[in-house]
Formats: sequence, C-alpha cells, structure tokens
Amino acid sequence: MYVELLVNGKLTHERHDTFMVLTQSELLSTMIRKMVRYVKILTVVALPVILVFTIVNVLLLSRLGHHSHETTLILKEKIYNKGSDGSSSKDAAAAIQRGLHAGAGPEFAAGHAKVEEERARERSADGETSKRRKEADDAPGANIVRDDRVEMKDQSIDAMIQKLKSSSSVLYFFPSFFWNLTMAEMTRKLGAVSRRSASTLEGYDSIKQKPDDPPLPHWKLVHRNIRRFSLYDPDDPNLEALMSDLRNLPITETEENEGGTQFKLNVRFSDGGRAVIKFMRYPREVEASENHYIFDDIERHVAEIAAFQLDKVLGFYRVPPTTGRKFNITSELKPIAPDSMYKTLFYSPAGNLCFFGKCDYYCNSAHAFCGHPDVIEGSVMSYLPSRNIATRKSWYQPWRRSYSKFRKAYWETNDDLCDKVRQDDPYNNGKILLDMIDSHTFDFLSGNKDRHSFATFKEWGNYTFPIMYDNGRGFGRQTYDAMSILAPLTQCCIIRKSTLLKYLKLYMGPERLSSLMEDALKPDPVAPVLIRPHLNALDRRLIKILQAVAKCIEEKGVSEVVQSDKF
Repeated sequence: MYVELLVNGKLTHERHDTFMVLTQSELLSTMIRKMVRYVKILTVVALPVILVFTIVNVLLLSRLGHHSHETTLILKEKIYNKGSDGSSSKDAAAAIQRGLHAGAGPEFAAGHAKVEEERARERSADGETSKRRKEADDAPGANIVRDDRVEMKDQSIDAMIQKLKSSSSVLYFFPSFFWNLTMAEMTRKLGAVSRRSASTLEGYDSIKQKPDDPPLPHWKLVHRNIRRFSLYDPDDPNLEALMSDLRNLPITETEENEGGTQFKLNVRFSDGGRAVIKFMRYPREVEASENHYIFDDIERHVAEIAAFQLDKVLGFYRVPPTTGRKFNITSELKPIAPDSMYKTLFYSPAGNLCFFGKCDYYCNSAHAFCGHPDVIEGSVMSYLPSRNIATRKSWYQPWRRSYSKFRKAYWETNDDLCDKVRQDDPYNNGKILLDMIDSHTFDFLSGNKDRHSFATFKEWGNYTFPIMYDNGRGFGRQTYDAMSILAPLTQCCIIRKSTLLKYLKLYMGPERLSSLMEDALKPDPVAPVLIRPHLNALDRRLIKILQAVAKCIEEKGVSEVVQSDKF
C-alpha cells in the first residue's frame, strides 16, 4: 500500500497531513489535561497556606498599628529597622511608640525600651565622637583621634632595670645625663664624638670646590657629610633644606626603577638631585592580609616616610632622607613620564586618573595607582651618592627569609645560626653583628619582614654601618607583632649598650615613642602619615623588645648580653 500511495502523490500528501494534525491535537490535549491537574493540586495545597499567612499578618498589623508599614526586629538586643521608604531607626522608634498607644502588650513595651536605650547610646556616642573630633581639631597640627594607649609597665623589664642599676659587672650602665636629657638630646649625645670625628667619603674629599664655582646644592652638601658611622647628621642644617627640596623642587626627568618587585619611579629635580618615588596605592587604614607571604605584600609609601623619622628619633642615622609629597599626575608627571608609565595611564570609572606601570608584581589595572582626581601621594627618598663617588657592597643577610611557600629558612627551625655567623665576614668583628641586631629591632618596631640584604660603603670594609633603605613593607599590620623579626636578638642574646639605653628611656618615660613619632610626622605634606593604631603598636613592640632582652639577661647575665658600642 505504501508504494501505491507514493505513486499517487496527492493522496499521499493528504493522508500525511491528516496524520500530523491528529498527532499535534493529541499532544495539545495531553498537555492541557496535565496543566489542569497541577493547578488543582496547587489550589488545594497552597491556597490554605496563603490564606492562613495573610490572616496572621492582618492580625499582627491590627495589633501593631493600622497605619504602620514598617517592620522592626529586635534580635540579640540589637534593633534592625527596614521601612518601605528607607526610614531610619528613629522612625522605627516612632512606630513602636504608635504601637504602645494602640495598646500593645508587654513584649512590645520591652521593645520600646530597647529602642530608647539604643537611641540614648547613639546620642552618647555621637556626642563623644564630636568631642574627640573637636579636641583633635583644636590641637596644633592634630588630625588623629587618640585611642587608648599602651600601658608602659612590665614586671620582667622592671626587674631588669633594677639589675642594671645594681650590677657591678657593668659600671655606670645608666650615665648621669640619662635622667635629665630628653630623648632627642640623649640620642645626639650617645656616640656623638665618634660619629662627627669619623672619616667622610674619599670620593668627595678629592673634589675641591673652587671660589668661583656656584654654591653646591643641598643634596651634595648632605652627601659630603656622610661619615663612617652615620648616613647623615641630624643637626646638619642642609638636611632640613634637602627635605624641603624633595617636597617642592620641580621634577625635570623620570625613568622607571627596574629594581624590586613593584613599580617605582626615579626622578631628577631642577637642582640635579635625584630621588626614588613610591606612590600611594591603598588608604592608610587598609592592613596587609594575614594570608599573604611577605613577597606578596603591597609596599606602602607611608612606611618609607615613617621609617626615616623612626630612624632619626632612635638615633641610628642609617635611613636615607625621605619625605612625603603630593604630585599632580596631569601637570607634573604625565608630560615627562617614561613609556612604561605613560602607556598605562587611564581614567577609572570614578573619573580618577590612574596608572600601573611595568613591574613583576601588581602592575595591572586591578592594582593601579589612582589620583583624586589626578593628585596622588608618594614617598620621596633621596638618592645615595653615585657609585662613581662611593662604591657600595651588598652583603648577604643571615636572617633573611626563604621567600618560598614551601620551605622555611634555616634560622626559623634552628637556634644555632648565631654561633656560625660570628665566625664569618663581615660579622666576625662584632660591630656589624650588633648593627644587624639594631636593624632587626628597628624592623620589628615597624613590622618590616623584608630585610633580605644590606649594603655598606665599600671603602670602609666591614667596620661601618648598614644602609637601611627599602622600608616599604613596614607598618602593614596594626595588631600583629612578627616576633620572628627579633630572631637575631633572641638567638645571639646580645644588644648594643646605647641601643638598650634608648629603648629603656622610651619605656621609662615621660616621652613615648608613639608621641615622638606623631610629633616628628606632623609637618610632613601627607600627614597624618601613621594612624593611631600604628603609633600605639610602636609602644607595644618596644615592650616586647625589652622583654626579650630581659629574658636574655636573666639567663646569661648583664655582662654577656650588654655589649659596648664599638664606635
């Protein structure tokens, strides 16, 4: 039959079309029947639930007030309010008041009491905040709200102080001037003769200034005063002049700094001086992630600024002069920017001018440096003398980290590294080892775990000081103290006498390290450089340094732990 129908094409088509129509009709009928069945089931099950829910809500609304359209929840003694018009907690309190007038029960009265209590706390907190802000604004240069300070009191440290006062093995540990001088006066007095009588760099000694030559720029004068035991003299008038130049002189040239893992800019000023700029990436309140390894952490411009002032307050004089500065990206940097920076300029969705440059880490639009709208903060660190004048030698840092996710450094799992280090150059003369311990206590105060190497001026061999540049990974966390930074102190159990005197001076007061740092940073163009929690952390960490020294003295005695300055 199929063949016959195929020959009669017309019949075939007619019968085929009829078959298709019947099939579609059957499918449609089946679907309609299923839908009707589902609707019946939903009607039977859902409608009673909806009806009950509606009745309950109507009853509740009638109890709470006919005109209220807000919902106020009291959960765990906190009030959460959501109004359909975005109303506030004050509106919620008014709604509860209306509920009371409508005859609400005791539970609702308790809710009203909670609201009134919450409002009273808000008013009290607002008043206290306003008072603190006014006090901060009235204080000269104050722009940091003062929180609770660290209590400078520790039993083990007090016991150590008594031992130092009475110990016959260290005659006159506390010099007579210790009790009468300020911290600034004491740091200038300790080792002053040795520092100022020490030799200067030979490269500058050989360059003679002729009478008809123009005056030397401030940066050259500061460089000429670099000595065997100090990078700068805190009382050199040219130092403050150099700081002013770093903040104000026009920039004439720029180039990308190819060293390091993150973008930095080398610049030349109109007086020929040079500097390294690190730009602001995150606000001061943003802390380093606890899940980041040190090599993943972001560098902070404020850490560089604060490190110089901390170095000066503590009287180490090893950090290159560094200050903050605000730059206009459009007018100051863009016209002379290197290609690696210029090609990455873009406007953010907020309309701010941004860039990210070229580097190994974090050089992408997600980690860009952005102005507001085109003004950005940065740290400006003065260059060290040219290598033509003074060659530098880079030394391996024994207590450097492994910079690996999968293994620890030797000193992190063994306590005998100091015994090995004492036999090796440059630490075998005693002085550089004490300098290294100074450096680690300095880094502990700022929280910088990135001291992987250090440099000295080659002409002075290993009897000189370590240059403490590259401090950008400090001041990253406010409440965490990286005790591992103190490994050289705790493993060697020695400390320079003058360093211990300085730390004890700050512990015994009346001056605090946090207050001295706050005052030192106030004049900076990007102040406040450090927020209050970071300032408080300085005092807390100072106590922990002294606790470590006290433990060493308890175990080994004063004469073995406290070492002469060796300069």
